Amino acid sequence: MPKIKRPGALFVLFVLLIAIVLTWFFAASEDYYDYAADTIESSASVAPLNKESLLARMQPVRHNYDTEVKYRKFYITAPGAKKVELLADFNRWGKDPIVLKPYRKGYFETSVALTGGEYKYVFSVDGKEVLDPTNLDRREVDGHEICIKTVK
Repeated sequence: MPKIKRPGALFVLFVLLIAIVLTWFFAASEDYYDYAADTIESSASVAPLNKESLLARMQPVRHNYDTEVKYRKFYITAPGAKKVELLADFNRWGKDPIVLKPYRKGYFETSVALTGGEYKYVFSVDGKEVLDPTNLDRREVDGHEICIKTVK
């Protein structure tokens, strides 16, 4: 009768080592997937997973304006004009008139003390509203185009 070879000690050790490594691998990967799933679910409060949640959480950017009073110049060149006034939200659109001082060659200027923020204004040149040609920051409000001066 032929003799049956039994596995050697080295082969048994090798198979046992492979079994230990595979057991460790599957246990570690299960822990990793549990960790990853918990991380994704818990991060939903910080980073929403869908577009609607993201848009619902968006807030408009709030500007921190300085409360220190700063003088800002308002000027316009209007040759031949007799009277130029500043109509703005800070003077109730001309109810508290700010008349610009005339200089040579139709240059009119005034300085106004303002704190930080956005201010809407237009000029009144001989009773006709005129936009500031040097300020391109403009908006449409109630069907009228106005200029915006930002003080930071």
